[in-house]
Amino acid sequence: MWPADDETLRGFVARILGWRNAGAIDRALRSIYLATTHQAALVLRAEGDLVPIALALHRRAIGGGAPFVVADPRRGNTPASVRSPANFDCGLAAFEAARGGTLCVRTRRLPADFAAVVSAVRDSNSRVQLAVCCPPGDDADPLLAVPAPLDVPPLRDRVGDIARIIDEYAQDAIATLGASEALSSREREWILEHAATSLDEIERATLRLTAMRTSPSSSAAAARLGMTLVSLSRWIHRRRHRWPGPDRPG
Repeated sequence: MWPADDETLRGFVARILGWRNAGAIDRALRSIYLATTHQAALVLRAEGDLVPIALALHRRAIGGGAPFVVADPRRGNTPASVRSPANFDCGLAAFEAARGGTLCVRTRRLPADFAAVVSAVRDSNSRVQLAVCCPPGDDADPLLAVPAPLDVPPLRDRVGDIARIIDEYAQDAIATLGASEALSSREREWILEHAATSLDEIERATLRLTAMRTSPSSSAAAARLGMTLVSLSRWIHRRRHRWPGPDRPG
């Protein structure tokens, strides 16, 4: 399917780039099409970690059943979990694991054998989409002229959009967890005030608050999130003085 015809994908691209940025949305959809058909790499540029956004695009453009693998030598070899994708410190091992899906790299933390990865990705039979996450750069960079990179604007430049972004991630959390309850207005306001510095932070907060709201206990919420109770408790305790929800973990 041509990505512009996929309303779910278009809606998510609009969420991360800005609903009023029609030109950037259309260019992004074209870049996604070229990447999913293995004609180009998908380049994402922004401050902070872009891997969660690359994963979200992968799920919407390729499908959650296809592998999404990161090649980051600093993170070692770790299996996929509910909270994070699989990672390999070896680029070629990551490439093999990503066949039929996406291999994601960070330009500041490339594996030592990335030259071999480039050769493998260029093979017309590789069936691997390459997603490259990098910091903001020069708009006149000739190597990024076509296809256009996805430049994700910082949320400080989208203050008027943040409430809507929270609402959409909250709906995602309901779908992900199979929940029957939405976040309260108080919880949404708390996210807006205390957990909205990035798209990734909003996604984590909406998912965790939804799990806690719709689970019988904090232990059950942590299990649904693929976290330990200790990790969830620490996340809450760091925010306890401004916490909007039930004081479950101890």
